[in-house]
Amino acid sequence: MGDIAQMNWEDFRYFLTLAETGSFSGAARRLGVDHSTVARRVAALEADTGLRLIDRLPKAVMLTEEGQLLAGRGQGALDAMFAVERAAAGAMTGVSVPLCISAPPSLARHVIAPGLHGFRQQHPEVEVILQGQTQSADLNRRQADIAIRLSRPRKSSVITRKLADMPMAFYGAADYQKAEVDWDLISWDDSSADIPQYRWLEDRRAGRPVVVRSNDMDVQAACARAGVGVALLPCYLGDADPQLRKLKGQEDFPAREIWMLVHADLRHAPRVRSGMDFLITTLRHLVT
Repeated sequence: MGDIAQMNWEDFRYFLTLAETGSFSGAARRLGVDHSTVARRVAALEADTGLRLIDRLPKAVMLTEEGQLLAGRGQGALDAMFAVERAAAGAMTGVSVPLCISAPPSLARHVIAPGLHGFRQQHPEVEVILQGQTQSADLNRRQADIAIRLSRPRKSSVITRKLADMPMAFYGAADYQKAEVDWDLISWDDSSADIPQYRWLEDRRAGRPVVVRSNDMDVQAACARAGVGVALLPCYLGDADPQLRKLKGQEDFPAREIWMLVHADLRHAPRVRSGMDFLITTLRHLVT
């Protein structure tokens, strides 16, 4: 067996993510790296420990008995390490370290990014990392300092604040003339089945065809702009596009709530506090 004292804890974090997701591709998506990096990290951990931790299958991995033991006993240690990191980050009195913000891609692109010029003028020393993510960043594991989400989380360690209601409406090309009963619908694909708009549209299709499906609202907007059909879009996106026209349906989709999340250990850090103030102002002014 290898020298356990020399085990790389970053390799161990990759292994635990692989154990949780069950595949190299799933772990890579969660960690924001490519699958070869995950494979290399886990192989290094196996070399350090002298243990075979996983069985590699064509599309997944299975933990060996040793892998299950290591994953089960190591989770608490890893959580403790992240707690130490959060405590250290929260105690920093300067704002010279990066500020990582996670937000849904469309909000990041169309609402938050345009406001960063003003934020940088006020805080030129802060490097901003803006991540457009459909998946929720794990604040416990410091995948982000602040997260913007369209639903309220349930984790007790996360401080939440509702910032705004995000109105949504139907949009088509400026010359789109079909009556509502004949609309060609642009909707979400099955990978987005947990998004409220997906089920709401499916329940109200009433025989109307879905002509395009996409998991990206900017793609949906582009299709509507090209005259392909009608898309249910956030008003901040549809109203700002001169090539789109708001269409009135018999029923309006309820507004989505916008929530800000920050871990309790980080909320008083100066760079995080300045980022929170920026997001509160930006989202309230540009979305509501």
